[in-house]
Amino acid sequence: MTKLAVCHSPKLVVTKRVPKPPTRHDPDGEYAFRYRAKKHASLPHVVKFSGGRSSGLLLFTLLENGLLDAARGDVIIFNNTSAEHPETYRFVRHCMQAARIYGIPFFQIEFQTYEDARKGEWSRLPTYRLVNDLPKSPENPDGFHWQGEVYEELLSWSGYVPNQFERICTQKLKLEVTRSFLQDWLSSKPSIPRLGHYGDHSRIDAETAFRRHRKNRGGVPREIFVQKRAYAWNRSHFRPEQRFDAYCPNWKPFENAVLADRTFGGKATFGKGGVEYVAMIGLRADEPQRIARVAERGASDAGFEGEHIYMPLGDMAVSRGDVNAFWARQNWDLALPSDASLSNCVFCFLKGAANLAAVRAHMKQERATEADGFGPLANTPCDLAWWDRIETSYGRDLLAERRKTRGNVSHIGFFGSDGVSYRAMSEGLDLADYSETMLPCDCTE
Repeated sequence: MTKLAVCHSPKLVVTKRVPKPPTRHDPDGEYAFRYRAKKHASLPHVVKFSGGRSSGLLLFTLLENGLLDAARGDVIIFNNTSAEHPETYRFVRHCMQAARIYGIPFFQIEFQTYEDARKGEWSRLPTYRLVNDLPKSPENPDGFHWQGEVYEELLSWSGYVPNQFERICTQKLKLEVTRSFLQDWLSSKPSIPRLGHYGDHSRIDAETAFRRHRKNRGGVPREIFVQKRAYAWNRSHFRPEQRFDAYCPNWKPFENAVLADRTFGGKATFGKGGVEYVAMIGLRADEPQRIARVAERGASDAGFEGEHIYMPLGDMAVSRGDVNAFWARQNWDLALPSDASLSNCVFCFLKGAANLAAVRAHMKQERATEADGFGPLANTPCDLAWWDRIETSYGRDLLAERRKTRGNVSHIGFFGSDGVSYRAMSEGLDLADYSETMLPCDCTE
């Protein structure tokens, strides 16, 4: 196996003094990193690793400069949407291997639902699970999903597709999953508990679920409602107990005094008197809109109480060119275009017209190929046909729902109702015509 090593990571000068802002590099090539509050230095640090080059540079900059400490409760997290390119998963695995020598726990986690009773009725509830760094298979049942299973489970559970105004994919597959994980992680326990009933099959009753839908003023006809929920209902109805050391060989128990007496029911609590942590996010200086969105979220604190966000690459004035130059010096890299068009969910509707056109052209050549260690890419998120099926299955069919159509629009999907759809893209739609309305992604995690 090729030895993975990291060289020439940017050097940080760390100080706990406040409130001077970070400064651009000095003549010696050093960058000053300052905590905004003295107490932040003692809080657990959470590195939100996206699986891309920028977050990889941030990760190894923090590791190489000793900014992370396992004894403090620091942890690295990759949220798997199951819709990434196989090369992204390969890159994540290489980063996990290279990071292991630094002793900081690194986990892959996924969204999942499970069954439990609420007010006497069985329903599906959201949670997460730990997965290892190899694809799921009969021989590796604890591996990560990569054929869109997690993404489809979310859409089946919710009953609709996300769009630019309601990004449930980012919200549910990343932000809320991370918070759920941290409730367990920051309670300083060695494992996460089993969730769900002990029956050998699903206990969801379609009629009861539909009555609940109508009681909550839902207007979807029964046949469509049941059809959309079927995938989620047929997924595993429980999450087993999972030990951290089974998914991270260098996991060790930790005790941080700042976390003491901040748990309830075996979970860390957020909010007044709850746990706090530092979140490290790999946004660059040439992504000002995304940085502003994250900063705004941190200022509002709504739903993210206790999270203190830091974006060191932005403070260090790091650009995409700097990131690519860093990875050019390593003996491994993300084997995808340096323009990042294939990063994150392969055909994500938020990539913008230009990126989606580039992705379509690139993946047209790969559609029938087989990714080494994975399998055929056809009918996976690397294939427009998969996105077409998902949009058709979980988008809104106004005619089938017996609702009024909007002009000539009868189906509302990922792109709204402006004529763009994954089927149209697969049939050769000229995306340049929509360049002004399909703005590039500004997701933040």
